[in-house]
Amino acid sequence: MAREDPEAILRAMTAPLGAARPGEPLPGVPFSADAVANAFVMLGLLAEQHAEDILAEARRGLEASGVRVGLSTGELSVRPGAHGFQEARAASHDDLAAIPLAVAAGPAHLALAGVDLNVRWVTLTPGGVRLDFHATRQDAGRTTETLSEAVRAGLSVTGSTGQRYQVAPGGVRAAGGAGPGGQWWDGQILAVPAPGGAGSGETVAWLEFASESGPAARVSLPPAAGAATGTAPPPWPTPAECYLAVLAQVTAMSIGSSSGTAELDAVQITAAVAGALLRAGALPPDSALLSGPPPGASGQPGWRGPPMHQWGRQAFQRARAAGPDRTALAVRLPLRQATAVIEHVTAHEDLVVIQLYGHPWVTGEYWPMITPCFQVRAVDDTGGEHEGVRGSGGGSPEGSFEFWFWPPVSQSARRIKVIASTLWEAAWAEIDIPGRTS
Repeated sequence: MAREDPEAILRAMTAPLGAARPGEPLPGVPFSADAVANAFVMLGLLAEQHAEDILAEARRGLEASGVRVGLSTGELSVRPGAHGFQEARAASHDDLAAIPLAVAAGPAHLALAGVDLNVRWVTLTPGGVRLDFHATRQDAGRTTETLSEAVRAGLSVTGSTGQRYQVAPGGVRAAGGAGPGGQWWDGQILAVPAPGGAGSGETVAWLEFASESGPAARVSLPPAAGAATGTAPPPWPTPAECYLAVLAQVTAMSIGSSSGTAELDAVQITAAVAGALLRAGALPPDSALLSGPPPGASGQPGWRGPPMHQWGRQAFQRARAAGPDRTALAVRLPLRQATAVIEHVTAHEDLVVIQLYGHPWVTGEYWPMITPCFQVRAVDDTGGEHEGVRGSGGGSPEGSFEFWFWPPVSQSARRIKVIASTLWEAAWAEIDIPGRTS
């Protein structure tokens, strides 16, 4: 099959927009050009800036004709979407600042100017120390000091090498609420090396957390867990198939803004992307995706989605109330074109959750500007297969997100083989499920 130039394909898609007139139906399917450009950028078929320039040219033409660009036309941009993905892929792994070097489980309790801080996870990185915490304050009505101010003013962190760390500006990220007993927050703190600190090539054996309001707490940093790891094939034979399989799982989508709401034609947008990838030679003409619908996986279309998310919410609530079993891991997966580390695993009843660090990791704001940088699935030692459902987290181009497994992991399972994949490759680690004896 002849391969066409991706630039020519995208220009051919936007060319009919030059005939658009205000008040008349627009040619083409809204957001289809955006979706094709985003796919081309994610798959490395077209440089991001080049794709953006082509879409911007069409956008300027519409605006010059008096047509307002937005929900009815598509944004005609790859941003935020795949913005920065190609640059991140080209970056050196040696420059990564947030990759976990060591992970330790709490709890470590600290009192900071009326704030009770419970540190649940401690992660040492080249760029500093990341703390996952739960905090409460009982005197919410008598203070105007924010959580960030209390943490920055009161928290002191020192490593076994003598290196001191200070909470970075904007280094407290949290969400919470208030009740009869006061305020509460869940979030993360980033403490970076203090200027003029004790630089050392020594391994950091422990970190000590101190405040003026209470005793210090010391957490030992264990070496990375000795889990078995290996490589695996990605979910589909080619990157284009991996991308299209994720895109095609959305069958209905609406997006809104201050100007209103638009129902996107998911089928036609997916068809436009499939056709463009086929013309560009990225999608094999004999692909199984072209002969039938993709199997349900990430996204869980149809009736499976609601019970999955309802179960997940209830399982997390039970785990928080009871306190899940936890194991620090810091297991790096043997990927060649990306970096991924399983930071830790928690389990309670049938709920099993991992925390995954990855680079490069960018996130689009809405379909069809998907950015499937990392996907997770697993197989337990009873043969059960599970999808990794992404939960809380953040970061770009280095990110750290939790994934919980669906269907629920039977309590008869003792070990789980976690497989993380990009569009190009996959790798696995076999880990014990905490709290379940062999």
